[in-house]
Amino acid sequence: MARISLRLGFAGDHALGPGKIRLLELIGETGSISAAGRAMKMSYRRAWMLVDELNHMFRDVLVEARPGGARGGGARLTETGTDVVRRYRAIESTIESDSSANIAALERLVTAQKRIKPA
Repeated sequence: MARISLRLGFAGDHALGPGKIRLLELIGETGSISAAGRAMKMSYRRAWMLVDELNHMFRDVLVEARPGGARGGGARLTETGTDVVRRYRAIESTIESDSSANIAALERLVTAQKRIKPA
């Protein structure tokens, strides 16, 4: 089955795609940047760099992090972060539903093996 991968490009070479959205979702689920990064098989540094990029990309921060210490650290999505994820998933869903007939038609044209034209 075909799948759609949505990547949005914004001014200033900012991009928002499935990886960053999944990272945000996992931060929301786990309450941790490091746990979200581990779930995506990426280093804490890489996860933190993506969060920092997202926080600077939007007018309001998407992830608020609390440093560790005696009471432990953590992270949470802000209201804006939750809204960004919700809107991205809504766009993705709309594209999938509005394009289902065209996607099915393309799938019928795709073959498992490339046909070789006779010489």
